[in-house]
Amino acid sequence: MALFSLAVFKAQAAESTIVFYADKQVSETLWTPLFSAIQDDLAKENYGLADRNPRLLRDSDVYPGEEFASVIEVRLLGRCDVPQQAYRPLKPGPLGWVLRVHGQIQPFIYVDCTRMAQVLDPTTLGMSPEKRTRAMSQAISRVLVHEWLHIATQNAGHTAHGIGEAQLTPSTLVAEPQPNHSSSEIETATPGSVSDEK
Repeated sequence: MALFSLAVFKAQAAESTIVFYADKQVSETLWTPLFSAIQDDLAKENYGLADRNPRLLRDSDVYPGEEFASVIEVRLLGRCDVPQQAYRPLKPGPLGWVLRVHGQIQPFIYVDCTRMAQVLDPTTLGMSPEKRTRAMSQAISRVLVHEWLHIATQNAGHTAHGIGEAQLTPSTLVAEPQPNHSSSEIETATPGSVSDEK
């Protein structure tokens, strides 16, 4: 799989920028609730990230020659909605992952929306389309933060509790952010732990 097309730019400002790339089948209606969920999550929860107010952009909003201080690229795979579906057994695997190259965790995050929809389906059953969109947006936000912590700390380890857990439960993925909630620091991975790094 090819890495994203955004080049590394010189610093213009001190804020982080997160640029989203999505598969063609992603609905235009995802972006507003997704960006709102990310902003709300980062503002209310204390995840230990230096930047709690990153600039959020779609790839189509990036102009040639635009410069950024710090860029994280996020690739959304699949439709990124939660259609009501018949139960299907879910094969084990990560909802999101980062890449490590020569020992460095790179600023690229992958989110598997197709797998996420399967995980969230029992939790969102009977919800209105708006609430299902909110649930998917919140889940993408939680996976993004989890992977961003790996990038920020350059640590592939996981915590026993909170956003740094190796496997986030559906209830954790869709939970509304809690003001002033502090997450534990990332711990060193134990042998045999599930990794979301490739």
